Amino acid sequence: MSIVESRREQILPVLDASEIEIARRFASGPARTFAAGETIFTVGDRQAPLWLVLSGTIEISRRDGLNRSAQITTMGAGQFTGEMSELSGRGTLASGHAGPQGCTALPLTAEQIRALIIGSAELGETIMRAFILRRVDLLQGGVAGSVLVGQPGTPEMMRLQTFLTRNGYPCQVLDIAVDEQARELVERSGVKPDELPVMVCPNGTVLKRPSNAEAGVCLGITPEIDTTRVYDVIVVGAGPAGLAAAVYAASEGLSVLVFDQRSFGGQAGASARIENYLGFPTGISGGALAGRAFSQALKFGAMSTHNENVPSFRTMRMSPFGWG
Repeated sequence: MSIVESRREQILPVLDASEIEIARRFASGPARTFAAGETIFTVGDRQAPLWLVLSGTIEISRRDGLNRSAQITTMGAGQFTGEMSELSGRGTLASGHAGPQGCTALPLTAEQIRALIIGSAELGETIMRAFILRRVDLLQGGVAGSVLVGQPGTPEMMRLQTFLTRNGYPCQVLDIAVDEQARELVERSGVKPDELPVMVCPNGTVLKRPSNAEAGVCLGITPEIDTTRVYDVIVVGAGPAGLAAAVYAASEGLSVLVFDQRSFGGQAGASARIENYLGFPTGISGGALAGRAFSQALKFGAMSTHNENVPSFRTMRMSPFGWG
């Protein structure tokens, strides 16, 4: 049973009239009307808003780098689109189109979502839980994210898999030795054996043996940073201590920028089990602990960046992972 089936009410909540009215107060713009079949957002869109459906329906689907798609759900009045990508401003992993009768929906930007989550505790909890569970479902769903083509178990393949997994980004691995579609892709792209593995991004871009930085840019994990902006706090290192510092500072209204070399969670994020962390008497996996801290940092607006050209900083690509 998938997460959608077992926790459907939490992953696809329906807001009542009073909750819709609360959400309206945090939206700065008017609702928009879309014609039947019109694209509302698509895979890879950055800074995509949350869309609160007021009438009609929005059909949600996911797609991977080989253009294989799958329907996720249809959202009706009182339901809202989005997952953690909408909160972080990264490239979205799903697409949305207006249903057969069209739809009218209210957009909320990342800043407005954060204001709503903090300003209305009960409604904010509903939205955060839905966002987190939707990302987990995308990670487990199979048809979403990037496709890695090459020989499983090789150092380069393991490097890319680890990078994507630690950053909470879904991916599939196709073995070129046994998968006909993988071989056809390599032949069509003119990839040489020493250029494997190949990474096919959700937008169809083919990268030959990409570095972590190249993969992050293609996926929209690496954010655009305003170099003229002055931040109140810069945290170097996104392990548990660094994420805690980001949460504490951002929750007090300070502007926060966080750097890490590879992913959030640090060494702790790779631990199979942590037994001595305060507040988890039965233990917790490192990925789950890092994911919860990461989502909390996003909730309060902590910003992150990646820049391997600055040797004095570790860099961070922020994508949520590991909630249960």
